[in-house]
Amino acid sequence: MAIKILLVEDNETQLKFLEEGLVQCGFEVETAQNGSEAYRKLYSTAPDIVVSDIVMPAIDGYQLCRIIKNVDETKKIPVILLTILDNKIDSFWGKKAGAQLFLSKLIDINELATNINATVRRYPITDEYKNALIQKDGADNSAQFRLNFILNDLLMKSTFSNEFRNLSDFLNYERILVEKMFSLLSSFVEYHVAGIYFASPDDFAENILYIDTLGRNLPKSLLSDVNYDFFRKMEEHKTMKTSKFEVVRMLLGKELECEFGDLTSKIIIPLIFDKKLIGGICFYTRQEIDYSSFRYFDIMISELLAIFKMKYQYTEKEFMSVLDGLTGLYNRRQLEISLEQEFNRTKRHPSDFSLAILDIDFFKKVNDNYGHQYGDYVLKTVADLMKQAFRKTDLLYRYGGEELVMIMPETNIEGATIPVQRLRRMVEEYNFDYNGVKAKVTVSIGLTMNYPIFNSSADLLKSADEALYKAKESGRNRVILHE
Repeated sequence: MAIKILLVEDNETQLKFLEEGLVQCGFEVETAQNGSEAYRKLYSTAPDIVVSDIVMPAIDGYQLCRIIKNVDETKKIPVILLTILDNKIDSFWGKKAGAQLFLSKLIDINELATNINATVRRYPITDEYKNALIQKDGADNSAQFRLNFILNDLLMKSTFSNEFRNLSDFLNYERILVEKMFSLLSSFVEYHVAGIYFASPDDFAENILYIDTLGRNLPKSLLSDVNYDFFRKMEEHKTMKTSKFEVVRMLLGKELECEFGDLTSKIIIPLIFDKKLIGGICFYTRQEIDYSSFRYFDIMISELLAIFKMKYQYTEKEFMSVLDGLTGLYNRRQLEISLEQEFNRTKRHPSDFSLAILDIDFFKKVNDNYGHQYGDYVLKTVADLMKQAFRKTDLLYRYGGEELVMIMPETNIEGATIPVQRLRRMVEEYNFDYNGVKAKVTVSIGLTMNYPIFNSSADLLKSADEALYKAKESGRNRVILHE
């Protein structure tokens, strides 16, 4: 059976020339002299391929191609665009419109026939598809109607995307960003409760679900259930040590009577980038809604993913600037900042906090005997053991060389002795093994707390250093408390 071509050309002479040449090459040819006529004939003729000029009045070749590719019953029909335009931008728009090929009108008729045959072989149309298309003949197949619909759809998608992209101005201001996101989402998504969560590259950071209730006063028990339900889903992608929720938009006053079971429809969407959880969103409502059927759902998720990715990368950059690259602990600069803040805080609001300095015993011998790579392995392993031995609220630092520091808020020296001794035993009992070389390592630790005699954070640090010196002088592998 001959390949059926729908040939579209507004110049009658050129149309006749191409039609005769293609018929001689063995094709069945239907013709149209403008985009509107061509679109109607798609339904009455069900061609195997469309070959169209680009420069035509009213509806040009680009627009005809975009109409064909945006309608389910015609989008599988391959399109070849013919033109005298030869700029790269013309070819670019041809491809963006969905055309399979973009050819010069000066092409030899035999070469054109070869390209048509190759294109039809690559994009074949089944008889079932053609029959379904012909059955649609007689319906409202106005090209102008379809074009207006497509242009309006493109405008709405562009506007929709731009609204999300404008949020990037607030990446540095998380609370404002959250409020702006809720304001935008609530303008087109139906919900009673919505949540936004930004994951952090810092495993010790607090996981917060920001909640929007659209100004409704909902019971705290319901919001707690939403928080639990949401983070249970997030735990499929990342271990959550702690989590809490914070209501962003809720008025004070009488509560709306509503329980978690009343929220009949929900969707929880983890946002993943590079195999890492970078955040998530959720919507809950008392109405029966299939959120995934929302017209611009995919665009919404794509734009949210872009915003969350930028937010995560910004947070990661800030986080990495305060981390020691080898151990993953906070660096010395951050220790100085945190220690000063904690010292001043406990002066304003009296409370205890303890500080310990750890030194790996005979670390120079480890490096000399086994090499610096082994030393790095030991240092990183001790840092990992620290993370296991201390609470999430404790702050861990690399002070310099083989010295590591622990700040324990709301903890007196007696309470601090427990995790510090635990860490000492963990290191002592650990079997260090790197590249088949086994070794035993111990640590010495000096411990102090914010006694009233200290006038500055430097005094506190000095007292822990003095206690560490005594631990090393008195035999190592021990914890010495500041006297």
